[in-house]
Amino acid sequence: MALFKKDRQFTIKPKHQTEADGRGDENIQSKWNDLKQTRKRKSNILTSPWYMILFLIAILVLWYYLSGYE
Repeated sequence: MALFKKDRQFTIKPKHQTEADGRGDENIQSKWNDLKQTRKRKSNILTSPWYMILFLIAILVLWYYLSGYE
């Protein structure tokens, strides 16, 4: 005679429910602010938009100047 197994029931709680309500929101907010501070783009003159535009204009002027020698 076959005995049927009882269905297993899992009680899984998400991580956000394990933390205290007030502390969890403040903790998430502080972590988000820390991430925003570390992701700020460092100012570099070579990657600035103005430098890229000037570089493109210089290439176009050089290309026009050198095309006169053909």
